[in-house]
Amino acid sequence: MFGFCLSDFGNRAISERIREYYRGVGGIAPDRVGQREFGFGSFASRIAVRHISFRSEHELRSYLIDMAPLHVDFSAAYYSDPSAQMSKKGWLGSELRFDIDAGDIVKLPCRIEHGREWACERCLDAAKEEVIRLVENFLVPDFGFSEHELEINFSGNRGYHVHIRKESVLSLSKSAREEISDYIFGQEPNYDSFFYTVRIDPRHEKQMGPRPSDGGWHGKVAAAFLKAASSKEDLTSLGIDKATASWIFRNITKVREQISQGNWDFVRIPNRKSVFENLLSRQIINQGNRIDKGVTNDPSHLMRLPNSIHGGTGLIAKKVPSLAALEIFDPMKGAIAFKHGEMKVRANSKYRLAINGMEFGPYRNEEVELPAYAATYLYLKGLADIISSN
Repeated sequence: MFGFCLSDFGNRAISERIREYYRGVGGIAPDRVGQREFGFGSFASRIAVRHISFRSEHELRSYLIDMAPLHVDFSAAYYSDPSAQMSKKGWLGSELRFDIDAGDIVKLPCRIEHGREWACERCLDAAKEEVIRLVENFLVPDFGFSEHELEINFSGNRGYHVHIRKESVLSLSKSAREEISDYIFGQEPNYDSFFYTVRIDPRHEKQMGPRPSDGGWHGKVAAAFLKAASSKEDLTSLGIDKATASWIFRNITKVREQISQGNWDFVRIPNRKSVFENLLSRQIINQGNRIDKGVTNDPSHLMRLPNSIHGGTGLIAKKVPSLAALEIFDPMKGAIAFKHGEMKVRANSKYRLAINGMEFGPYRNEEVELPAYAATYLYLKGLADIISSN
């Protein structure tokens, strides 16, 4: 939150719009709704109540309309008695989930401009790229999931959630889930497991290593080196001296050919071990540290219900039907819930809000009439107070 406090009038105005949304939205219940635990948040608390269950979509929808909760979460787990306390729920299995949030991508240049609490177009694009990388670099090639086994949802704020409900993942223990997230993070890379020597004759050895066609991290590291080899600047950033970087760049065709055969001896780098350890570390930072490990590791974790309202923005935690659809998805257009009506607000925001193809702000403590979706976004971010609503 930023400058304004939530007001009774503003809260009532938002709650009524949330109520109207749930009256009209279709398909709000998850699969096996009767075996899920639900948690709900208010204006005062992110999760105010939990251990709630519903026998049907009708029951769930009635609750959402009656209570108009600001946040709606549901369990990764299926239970025989989801409304019981944790020790008595009767765990039946849990889907595998991944949470990618732009707030965790620490090197975004725009972070200097607006901090972690605000999400601009560049933040949202970066989060989308991380989801695509997670799917295309890990979930499909390394874990063998097919795209149709994945459900991708915009979180409603700064990122995306990936759900996997394949039967084979439901029984995974907490430790097995930790192994999955550790693999994606690239925990404790070992140089000697990637590179080794073979003796050619009593006096000569050859340095061998990963090929781009190898599975898992070996192939990722080899591909990353060849990508860096296309730029002298990228090579020197790995710690390779300028003369060697220039030689690699000039001989890139031969370098690609030899690395594709696992012959790293062809690339004669003086400080080879430190360079490749740097390469390993960079790959882990680039590809592994974007997911929230706590979400993936915890079989009982609650996560935002797809197609529900996000109480920090007023946007929809929108389902995205496919990876192809994700590539063109713009959440600031495609996840708008409150498309009708206007609100008069007093706004004080140094940020430019780009939403629904329009721009609003910055504002300096001024009264303005805004579309309901823009006013709601600013209000829930603490950047405006609602004066009137129609």
